[in-house]
Amino acid sequence: MRRSALDDARDTARLYRNALKAIAPQRCAEIDEIARQRGQHWAAPIELPAEAAAALMDARLSPVDVERSIGIPAGTIRAWVNKGLIENHGEKGRPKVLVSDVLEAESRHRKPPERQPDLTFPV
Repeated sequence: MRRSALDDARDTARLYRNALKAIAPQRCAEIDEIARQRGQHWAAPIELPAEAAAALMDARLSPVDVERSIGIPAGTIRAWVNKGLIENHGEKGRPKVLVSDVLEAESRHRKPPERQPDLTFPV
């Protein structure tokens, strides 16, 4: 299956972000905050302590809250619920999903890249 241009663009943006974080972590944090303010949470991941990350996996959240937490679009999550790929722990029309279920579904549906990017950066 072919990856979309949006998938490729997001992967490229993540490569640039990770490179910036390696050489200028404070500037990267500033740009991450700008991205969050503009609603681009996928571009600015929030690093959680191990205990918080473990608790998040068992949390039952709305699709919008999952999108804010881990960056997977709420529309995608709703579609997976409607297709029966993720169990709805809420009411019909107001789904609640386990974050761990969303991540598992995302890993099953992730398309492998057609090529491996060059991840080496001059220092």
